[in-house]
Amino acid sequence: MTSAPALAPEQRATYREVLANRRFRLLFVTRTLTVTADSLRIMTLSVLVFATTGSPLLGALTFGIGFLPQLAGSLFLSSLADRARPSRRVTASSARQPLSWGWPTCRWRRSWSSSPPWPA
Repeated sequence: MTSAPALAPEQRATYREVLANRRFRLLFVTRTLTVTADSLRIMTLSVLVFATTGSPLLGALTFGIGFLPQLAGSLFLSSLADRARPSRRVTASSARQPLSWGWPTCRWRRSWSSSPPWPA
């Protein structure tokens, strides 16, 4: 693996230089899509809870609970992340996320086979 060239303290990389790197561009795009999808998931679930129950409190609690996995992961798993090589970490998380996105959808389709949980 090649190391990055050392930059002088006054020389800074531009966005054009950074995004010219194919690997970084791919990582940047996939991370942006992941953050966007996760934000939409949390927002959609909280709106669904609010529409179903009519309770702003439950909708707000659902929105807040959606961020608990990130909090728990940052508190308890960050020390493990420092022990693995970065390429393995990125590969493992990228392979795991599409599986976790599809799992709740499959369970929802089976449990609500004909009627959705929101009022028509």
